[in-house]
Order: sequence, then structure tokens, then C-alpha cells
Amino acid sequence: MLAAELPDEERLIDDPFARLVADDEAITAARADPNLQNVIRLRTRYLDEAIVDFVTTHGSSRPQILLLGAGFDARAYRLDVAATFFEVDFSATLDDKAKMLMGFEPLAQRIAVPVDLAAQRFVEPLVDSGFDPSAPTIVVWEGVSMYLDPDEAESVVAQMAESVPPGSRMVADYAEMSWFKGSDYERATESISRDLRRGGEPLKSGLRDMYATLDRYGFDVLDDEATENLRPRYGLAALPRHYPTRMVTAQRRG
Repeated sequence: MLAAELPDEERLIDDPFARLVADDEAITAARADPNLQNVIRLRTRYLDEAIVDFVTTHGSSRPQILLLGAGFDARAYRLDVAATFFEVDFSATLDDKAKMLMGFEPLAQRIAVPVDLAAQRFVEPLVDSGFDPSAPTIVVWEGVSMYLDPDEAESVVAQMAESVPPGSRMVADYAEMSWFKGSDYERATESISRDLRRGGEPLKSGLRDMYATLDRYGFDVLDDEATENLRPRYGLAALPRHYPTRMVTAQRRG
């Protein structure tokens, strides 16, 4: 939402639905943290482009977009792509989202699949909802892995491998713990971590080794970059890195 206030060359994204999920307190906090705004814009642009490129490439093969931990993601409402979105998240979250977006029509077909990723398998409910494991699929795993412990996160990757055919892709963000642990950034963000714990969403470690896990379950890494270092890809000047997140794209091997 704050991106709309920026010059065209810095904007990167257009999300008219963002204001529906951000109250005034959240907007004030975001406005005070330009580094976080930068990361969110870059992450969103990276994922949007990955989805559009994948659907364009596989347009004749009934492509699917699997949002694991969809939250209040409104991509089905703002990306006009010829594909079906399957949105997996807590039942309560999906119910709240349905209320929030009541009155708006998605641009693409959208199917909600209520599942707690940390507590149950998603493959069976996904297939029961109409998901086709033989159709080319791009899996979007955004803002989720760092809220799972290593075993939970690995289980999600294992189920991805069960769910998608060769040539399918996964795009995700993850925390680079070796950059983060013991850093000034970790100390500076302790208050954020504490607030998340109090709110019932404590930060965890996620996958112990992103590359090794993806390889173990048949995915080849195609791209991996610190989120803030993506700026030059979009014609923007490089800036110092503040956040520990990275963006990764991987493809299911044949």
C-alpha cells in the first residue's frame, strides 16, 4: 500500500488490497521502517514475476498456483493469469479472508483449502479440493518457513515433492540464519520477536539447510539471492543489507 506513495521507478508493485489487512497502527510502524518496506516490495515483485512467467510458459497445460500458508494473499484478485489458485492455511484465516474480500471478484479461479501446516498433511485435503498432482504447478511458500521448526518445515517440502510433477517450481523466502544469529540485527529486532511470541506466532529456525533439503526431495535450485540484493534486477540502486531473508526458486527434477 505504501508503495503507491513512491516514485514510479521505486514502486515495483501495485496491491490495491493491502489496505484491507493493515490497520493504522501497522501502517504507522511500516512507514517508520523503510528497510522493511523495501524488502516487502522486492519479495512481492519477485514472487509476482515468478507466477506470471510460470503460467505464461505452461499456459496450455492447466497450470496451478499453490499458496502454502496463503494468509491474506490477494494475488488471485490482482493477477490476471490463466491458472487456478489453491490457497492453504488455517480455517480461521481463510474465513477471515473471505469476509475481508467479500464483494470483490477474483481475476483467477481460487480454491481455499483449510489445513494447519504445522499439525497435519496438506496433500490429501488439497487433492480432495480438486488439485491435480499431474498438472504443472508453481508452489509459493511466502513468509511461512521461519514460523516452523525444522521437522515441520522439512515435512512441507517432502509433501511438495509428493504433490507436483517434474518441471514444477517452488518459490519461497527463508531466513539466512548464519547471517542473522549473533548479529546486530538479531539484537535490534528482539522486541519484534518478543511481540510475535506474545501474539502466538513465534519465530523459529525453519529448514536447517535449504539446499540440502530441496536436493533430498528432488528439487534443483535455480536462483537464490538475499532479498535486498534483488534491487539491481529491477533497475534500482543497490542498498546496504538489513534483513536476513533470501528468495529462492527451485524446480522439481524429472
